[in-house]
Amino acid sequence: MGGVDRLMMILEKKASIREVMAFPKTGTSEDLLFGAPSLLSDRKIEEMNVKVMRK
Repeated sequence: MGGVDRLMMILEKKASIREVMAFPKTGTSEDLLFGAPSLLSDRKIEEMNVKVMRK
């Protein structure tokens, strides 16, 4: 599917690809629809068996 959104941008004569994307992200790569990325709770981290290393 790569490139379909760019093709639509050209065909619709839009200045930005975000105008034709179904679920555009912000400039910081956040997805406002799903609230992602977000912090995980300690319980979720434990469920996924992930070790978090802090600096």
